[in-house]
Amino acid sequence: MTDDHPPHDKPPRQPRIIYGAVKPPIPNYTLSTVCPNCEAPTVRRACKVRCERCGFMWDCSEL
Repeated sequence: MTDDHPPHDKPPRQPRIIYGAVKPPIPNYTLSTVCPNCEAPTVRRACKVRCERCGFMWDCSEL
């Protein structure tokens, strides 16, 4: 039987740690005015909140 993977001559590398890449959670009142995806202003329509720039949309019950 052949092995499709080459033998591992080196020990596995540790994953890189990237500091500052994770943003803290957005407060609920900010979610209703700023898109969590692209940070553009959002528009409320009935019980939906929508981003006009990227199309991200969520229900008011999620706020």
